[in-house]
Amino acid sequence: MAYEIPSKLQYDEKIILNLNFKQLIYAFIFCLILFSIYFKTSWNISLKISASILPIFLGVGLIYFNLDRFLENIYHWIRFRKTEDINKFIGATKTKKYVHTQEIVTEKFHPMVLKNLLMNKYYRFRSKISKDPKIYSENRVNEEYIPSNSMVAVIKIYPINFNIKTGEEKDSITNQFLRFLNAVDFPIQILMQTTEVDISEYLDKLETPKEYSGLLDKNKIFLQELLNKQKIHDRHFYLSILEKDNLDIQVQLCQDWLTSLGLKNELIKDKKLKNLITKKNKQLINHPSHLKIDNKFHRIIYAHGYPRVVEQGFLDRIISCAGNFDFSLHINPFDVETMMVMINRELQKQKADLYALGIKGMSNPSLELKYQDTRRVLSELQKGTDKLFNISLYIDCKADSEEDLNLITRKVESQLNSLMIVPKRALFQMDRGYKSMLPLAKDHLKFTRNITSKGLSAFFPWTSPFFQIDEKGVWLGLNKNGIPIIKDIFELSNPNGVILAQSGGGKSFFAKLLISRYLLLGTKVMVIDPQGEYRNIIGAFGGERIDLSRTSDSIINPLDIMGHDYAEKRLALLDLMRVMLGDITEPQRAFIDKALTKTYEKKGITLDPDSWDNEPPILEDLLKTLEQMEIKASQLEKVSLRSLINRLSIYVTGVFSFLNRHTNIDFANKFVCFDIGDIPKPVKPTIMFLVLDYVYSKMKRDITRKILLIDEAWSLLSRTQDASYIFEIVKTCRKFNMGLLLINQEVEGLLTSAAGKSVLANSAYTVLLKQKPAVINNIVRTFHLSKYEQEYLLSAPVGEGILIIENEHHELKVVASPEEHKLITTNADELIELGKVSSKSKKKVNISVDISERYFRKRKLSKEESKYLVAKKYVVYKKRNIFTKKEEIFLIKPRPNESDSHLFVTYQIAEYLEKKKLSVQKYATKKPDIVFEISGKKIAIEIETGSQTRLPKRLKDKVKSLNKTYDHWFFVVTNRNFTRKYKKLGQSLELRYLKNHIDKLLNHRHPIFKQKTTVSRRKKTQN
Repeated sequence: MAYEIPSKLQYDEKIILNLNFKQLIYAFIFCLILFSIYFKTSWNISLKISASILPIFLGVGLIYFNLDRFLENIYHWIRFRKTEDINKFIGATKTKKYVHTQEIVTEKFHPMVLKNLLMNKYYRFRSKISKDPKIYSENRVNEEYIPSNSMVAVIKIYPINFNIKTGEEKDSITNQFLRFLNAVDFPIQILMQTTEVDISEYLDKLETPKEYSGLLDKNKIFLQELLNKQKIHDRHFYLSILEKDNLDIQVQLCQDWLTSLGLKNELIKDKKLKNLITKKNKQLINHPSHLKIDNKFHRIIYAHGYPRVVEQGFLDRIISCAGNFDFSLHINPFDVETMMVMINRELQKQKADLYALGIKGMSNPSLELKYQDTRRVLSELQKGTDKLFNISLYIDCKADSEEDLNLITRKVESQLNSLMIVPKRALFQMDRGYKSMLPLAKDHLKFTRNITSKGLSAFFPWTSPFFQIDEKGVWLGLNKNGIPIIKDIFELSNPNGVILAQSGGGKSFFAKLLISRYLLLGTKVMVIDPQGEYRNIIGAFGGERIDLSRTSDSIINPLDIMGHDYAEKRLALLDLMRVMLGDITEPQRAFIDKALTKTYEKKGITLDPDSWDNEPPILEDLLKTLEQMEIKASQLEKVSLRSLINRLSIYVTGVFSFLNRHTNIDFANKFVCFDIGDIPKPVKPTIMFLVLDYVYSKMKRDITRKILLIDEAWSLLSRTQDASYIFEIVKTCRKFNMGLLLINQEVEGLLTSAAGKSVLANSAYTVLLKQKPAVINNIVRTFHLSKYEQEYLLSAPVGEGILIIENEHHELKVVASPEEHKLITTNADELIELGKVSSKSKKKVNISVDISERYFRKRKLSKEESKYLVAKKYVVYKKRNIFTKKEEIFLIKPRPNESDSHLFVTYQIAEYLEKKKLSVQKYATKKPDIVFEISGKKIAIEIETGSQTRLPKRLKDKVKSLNKTYDHWFFVVTNRNFTRKYKKLGQSLELRYLKNHIDKLLNHRHPIFKQKTTVSRRKKTQN
C-alpha cells in the first residue's frame, strides 16, 4: 500500500523580482553599500570597482545561496573544536556547559526519567569566552533560551519482523501506528543505536556437566569467532519522550499504544538510564566533516529531501542494512490551532504568488503542486482525519578509521538514495548532529520537514528484530540480519514445539542440534527414534540407546509400575490390554482387572505405597493367574477366560515372548533413546504404549528440565491410543517442566487431522523448513504466513526456514559448529568422509554353526555367529571353566525346565571326555546325563543342581536303575551344600574334585578296573 508524503508546506512568499522578504532586505542593504561606493566616494573608477566586488559576492551569496547560514555554521565550528570531557559536552555533569540540557543530576535520578534542567526561569549565560579550546566548552555562551524543568523518559522497544507479516497484518500494524501518532501531542524521538554483538556475559554463565565441558568450550569459541568474522552488529531501539504536561501520563500512553502494536517494551530506569546517557569516551575533536571521539570516527547525515510516495515500513532497508550506524527520527506534532493558522497563511502566500504568475502569463508547476498538497492537508486536518508533524531524520555513521567512515557513509547514502531520500552531510555542524542523536528528544540540527500522520505511519521503524537473549537459552540459529537467536523454550507459554519439513529439509539435523545444546546445559532428553538416526549423538553424550526389538536385551515390562500410583497403573493396564489383545468384552475386562489384582498381590504389591518398590510380576505371572481362574470358573466364564489366555499366551510363549521379561532400562541416564525401528509391526502399538507410559511416569516423577523428542510423530498421532497419551503429555508437561518436540514429514496429514491440530494449538514454537508446493497452501493457512514467507519456504536452502515463537516470525538459518556437525550429520557422503560409514563392498558372512548344539565357546565364534545365536535365544553365560579354572564366555541354550548351570556342567564334562577321545552320549530322558565307556566299563554321570528332598521318589528310582545298568556311576553336585545329602543315595562329587576323579578313571586307577565281577553277577548278588 502506497503512502503519500506532501510537499514542504512552508513557503517564502515572493514579493518583488521573485525575492522573498529576507532576500529583499539583503538586497536593499547591499544596494545601499554599492550606492555609497559609487556615488558617495571620490575614488577613481578602478578603485570603486575593486571595492564593490566583495559586497557583490556577499550579497549574491546571502540572497541566493544561504551564505548567512553557512557563515553561522563556520563561526559555530570555530568556537567549539575540542573537549577533553565528552560528558560535559553532552550535558552529563553538574557543570554549566554548551548544551541545551544545562545540567543532569547524576546523584538524584528520578526513578522513571532523566532530569535535564533544574533552572527556574529562562536565562542565558554571559561569560567571557576563553581562547583555550581545551576549556572552551566549559565557559562558552549558550545562545538559546531554554525552558526549565524539561524531563525525558526513555522506553526500550523490542522490534518485530514486519516484512514477513501478511498484507492484512501489515495494514493493521500501520493503522495502529497511525492512531498512536494521532494520539501523541508531545515531542518524541525514535532512536536506533548500533553496538557490537557481545555474548561474553551469556557464554560465561553457561554451565555444563564436566564430561561435556570440552564440547561446550569448542561451541563457545565457534560462536564467538562467527560473530567476530562476520562483524555482526546488534541494534537497540528506544523511544524518548519529552515532557509536556505530565510525563508519567505520557509514558503510560506510549506504552499502552506500543503494547497494542505487539511491541514488547520496558521503561529504562536508574542505572541503565544513566549508562545510556553518560558516555565513557573522553576526548572529542570537531572536524568540519566528522567528529573524532577518542579513536572512533562519526559523521552525521541528515535527510534533505523525501520521496513523494513510500511503502509501509520502507525504512527497513536502512534499519536492516549491515553497518555500524545509528538512526534517529525526531517527531514534533503541531498544535492544532497554530497548525490551522499556519497552513491558512501558507495557502494565502501560495495563492497570491500563483495569481501574480497567472497575470504575467507564467506558470510554476512545483508551486502548483505545493498549493494542491497544502489544500489537501488543510482539508484532512479540518475533517479531523489527519494531523501534521515536523520530522527530522538523522544517521550517525561510525567507524574505526576515516577510510572506513567514508565507506560506511557512501553505503548509507546509497541506501537513502535508493529510497529517494536525498542525503546531506551536516558540514561544520557535526557536534549539533551528535547531540541530536542522543536519546534526549532534542533536535539541535533542525533540518525538519512537515508531514501528515498518514504519511508518517509508513515510517514505522521497528521492523527488524535484532539480538534478544534469554539467560538460560540455547542458540537456535541466525536471523535474517545474521544475529544469533538465543531462546529458552522453557520460558515460553509452554515448552512444546513442532518441526515440519519435507524429506531432506534438515528437520532431524535441527532437532539433534537443539537437544545436544540443551544436553550441554544439563537438560534431560528422551528420544523416540524410528530410524536409528541418533546413534552418533547418543554415543557422544554417553546416553543409553534402548533397542526395543525381538532380539534386544532392553525391554519394558508391561506390568512394571514405573513410578505410577498403583491404582493409576492398573487403569493404564486395562487400556494396554485392549491394545495387546484387541477388542475385549466387559466381562473379560473384569476378569483382567481381577487377574491383575491377584498377580500383583502374589508379588506383595498392594495399595500400600511401601509395596510399590517390590519386584513387579511379568506377563507369565498374569497368564498363570488367568489359567488358575479358568479352573475355578463356570462353563460360561471359561469361554471368555480361554479367549484371553489364548491371546495373551502369544506374549509369553509365542513370537512376542520377548515382552515376558523384567524391565531392563537405566532410568538414571540423562539421555535415553528408544530405537523402535526393528519392532514387528503387529506389536508396535503395544511397544509405543509402553514407551509413552514410561515417559509419562518419568515426567511426573522428575521436575527437572526434560525434553521428549518424537521423530516421525504422525505415525503415532494417527493411532488413537498413542495420540491420547501424547495429548495427555502435551496438556500437562509444563507442570512437570518437560517440553515435547514433534518432528514430522507428512505435513498434510498433520494439518488436516483433529489430532494434529490439537498438538499445533498447544505448541508455543514451530520450525518450518523447506516445503513442497503440494502442501504449502495448507501451511500458509494454518500458520497465517505472508506471501514472502510462502515463497521463502518453497525456495529455502537446506537448514533454512521460518521460526515462529509465540506470535513472532523470524527467518532462521541453522548453523552448527564443526564438532556438532560431526555428531549430528546424516548425510551419507559426509559419514563416509568422517569414517562412520564404510564405502567398501559388503562384507561376506558365512554362518556355519549347528543350532542343534546347545553349547558354544564365544571366543571360537565370529561376531556374526554370536549375533545369530543370540537371535536364536542363546544365553550369554560367563563362568569359570570347571577343568582349567579360567573365566570364559559361553553361549548356551538350556532345554525347558533345565537350568543354565545344569547344561553348562554337562557340556563341560562331555567336552573334556571327548578331548580324551572317548565316545560320549548325552541324554535328556530318564537315562543319565552323560554315558561313556573306558575299556569295556560302562560309566554314567548324573548332574544335580538341586536338593535331594525335591522329588525323592524319582531320585531313588533312578539310583536303582543306575546300579543295575552301569559298572560305575556317580553324582556331580554343582552346589556343595547339597553334597552330603546326595551321598546318602550314591557317590557324590563336588566340582572341585571332578577332574581328579575322571583322571583316575581314564588312567585305570579306579577300583572298578580291578574287579572281575560282571554286571550280571553283581545283579544276582544285589538280588
